[in-house]
Amino acid sequence: MAKYPNNGPMDQWFYSAGTLKSLFAAIGYDFEISQLSPGALEGRFRLGGSRLVPLMSITTNQVLVFEGGRRAGWLPFCINTSSETSLVRGTEVPQMSMHGFCSDLQDAFFQLPAGSHLQIALVSRDRMEQLALAANEHHALDLISSTNSARLPAERFDRLSKILQPNQSDPFQGELIEAELLDLLSQRDVQRLSTGELNHRADLMKHLISWGQSNPTSVISLEDLTATIFASRSSIVHNCRSMFGIGPMALLKRIRLGQVQNALLNADQRALIGCRTVQEVANHFGFQSRNHFARDYRDLFGEAPSATLQRSGGNGILCQPVSVAQSPQMAMARR
Repeated sequence: MAKYPNNGPMDQWFYSAGTLKSLFAAIGYDFEISQLSPGALEGRFRLGGSRLVPLMSITTNQVLVFEGGRRAGWLPFCINTSSETSLVRGTEVPQMSMHGFCSDLQDAFFQLPAGSHLQIALVSRDRMEQLALAANEHHALDLISSTNSARLPAERFDRLSKILQPNQSDPFQGELIEAELLDLLSQRDVQRLSTGELNHRADLMKHLISWGQSNPTSVISLEDLTATIFASRSSIVHNCRSMFGIGPMALLKRIRLGQVQNALLNADQRALIGCRTVQEVANHFGFQSRNHFARDYRDLFGEAPSATLQRSGGNGILCQPVSVAQSPQMAMARR
C-alpha cells in the first residue's frame, strides 16, 4: 500500500507567493509561484487527511500562477469550490469540475483566480489503478490515462467537496475518498473536458514564465525572448495578453518583483546573494531606479519594500504544527 510522507498537519496563512512555494516544498513539490494581480496577498494553506490520502486546501485573495513538477506516483484530484473559473494548462475549467488527475502528465501549470478555494486529494496512482482493476472498472482507468479535467454532476460535486475537508478526524476518510473517486471515474455521465495537453498559447506562456523564474538577474528584453522561446514578438504579446490580461514585459516584471519580495522576506537568501538593504536586493534583480522600483513594488504587493524587510526573519513565517481534529486557528503571523 503506497503511503505519502507524513509531514504532519498544517494550517497556515501566507502573505507571499514565496511563502506558499516553501509550504509546498515542505511536502515535496517544486512549484514556482507568482502573484499576478496587484494588492496585498492573503491566503490560507491547510494540509490534513492521512498518509494514505493526504488532503490540501488553498484559498487566495489574489491571482496566483503555478508552474513546476508533479510528484511522481501521485494523482492530484482538484476542485475549486468558489464561483471563480480556474485556468488549468491554458484551458478554462468551469464550475462543478475536477481536474489535475491525468496519470500521464509530468508537470503542472495552472492559475488560481482571486477568491479561489482549491481542494486537493492526493491518491496513489498504483493503488487507484489496482482498485479499478479489482472492481473491473476499465472506464475509470481510461479516464485517468486520457483526461485531466472533467465536469461532474452538481450533486456529486457537492458531495465530493464535503468529504475533501482536511480537518476531518474520520479514520476511514481515506478509503471513503478513494471509493468516491473510483465511483465518479466509473460514471458515464462524467463529461470529459480536457486531456491536459498544452495548446500553443499555454505552451508558449509556460515557457515565458519558466524563463522569468529561471533567469532572475537577466536583462528582460522582448527581442531576446523571441530567440529564447522561439516565438515572434507579436505572438508573445498577443498570447500573453489573451491569457493573463497584461503584456509580457509586465508579466516578467511581476515575476521579478516576486523574487525581490522573497529575498526581502528571507535572511538566508539575502546572505546567499550578498545583499543586506532593500536597494542592494533591488539592484541584484535588475531594478536600478529606486523610485520606480518602490512604486512598482507597492503597487503589486500593497506595502513598501522596506516594510517587507522589517518583518523578515528566517523564512519569513512562524510555523506551528496543529492538530487536524482541533479545527486550528491561524498558525502563522506576519512579522
